[in-house]
Amino acid sequence: MKKILFVLLVVVIAASAMMAQTIKGNTAYIPATDVQGAHENGGRGCAGCHAPHSGGRGAGGQVNGTPAAAGVVLGDSGLWGTDTSSITASGVSLNFDGYTASLAGLTWASGSMYTGVATCLSCHDGNLSKGAMMSGQAYEQSFGLLNFATNVGSNGQATAVNLYGSAPIPTLLGNDGGAVGDYSNDHPVGPMANLGKVAAAALGNGLTYTVNATTNKLTMVVTAGTTYGNFVAMYGTPAVSSLADAGNGIAGQQYVVCTTCHNQHVQNVYGGGGHGVVSIAGLSTNAKFQTIFYVNGPYNPGAPYDPTHVPSTNAFCLQCHFSHSSQYFGSTTVGTAF
Repeated sequence: MKKILFVLLVVVIAASAMMAQTIKGNTAYIPATDVQGAHENGGRGCAGCHAPHSGGRGAGGQVNGTPAAAGVVLGDSGLWGTDTSSITASGVSLNFDGYTASLAGLTWASGSMYTGVATCLSCHDGNLSKGAMMSGQAYEQSFGLLNFATNVGSNGQATAVNLYGSAPIPTLLGNDGGAVGDYSNDHPVGPMANLGKVAAAALGNGLTYTVNATTNKLTMVVTAGTTYGNFVAMYGTPAVSSLADAGNGIAGQQYVVCTTCHNQHVQNVYGGGGHGVVSIAGLSTNAKFQTIFYVNGPYNPGAPYDPTHVPSTNAFCLQCHFSHSSQYFGSTTVGTAF
């Protein structure tokens, strides 16, 4: 599949002082723990995913904890260090609310469904290909990083909050403590989970696309002053700008894969430069935001929000699910708490 360049173009119009005043929270976050977090792979580091020599064999040649059979391809393509054969041979389908994506028969050359889904599941699938060092519990929870003392809700008072329950937060699809083999409780991915379906409200309110017929280059255009433009000025578009390309140059057909919502290389901080957040009025391109779970954008459950500020955890989802945002209903004064 030919990779189409996906570029965010923001039509710049001078932002009003009112819009600039809607930003609240820490926009210069400095992480106190290692940014690669769980993906240090128990000390193996980058070679846990990217075996620099011999692909999967370079990581020990293990398939679900047992030596691979002779001739079994262990993700050698792209020097991927973890076996993907059990995923691509299984015909696993990820299903949710009518969205279906099959992983059967995929190879490195298949494009984003392999590189952005099958490779992730080569570690994160607990049914067919559980990775050697996956504990099945979120790293942040294991290390006590999920509870914050913060201003929560409309009362503006500092309150210690347990943000998640005490049960282990799963990191494995297909075996998360429910029925083994159940993939229906995970966010839809694949060509059916495309922007034209999930972000129709954005496409009709300031988000448009152009396609260069010669280069097949697809450009996303956000017009400032529109309802979606007002949302972008409040939060940005980090994940939307990372959607996978369908390869056909059709506007709105870009779709969600695992690496749309997750930056697998940086666990706890998000840098604004070059990632869409730079469009926020008054913020430097060097702005840095707190995030967790490798989320590809500002995502801070401890953000100090109030009735005029949306927590970044909510705004992240509103990039696509725009019809649930305040800006969709015309607001220009509700900002983001980072």
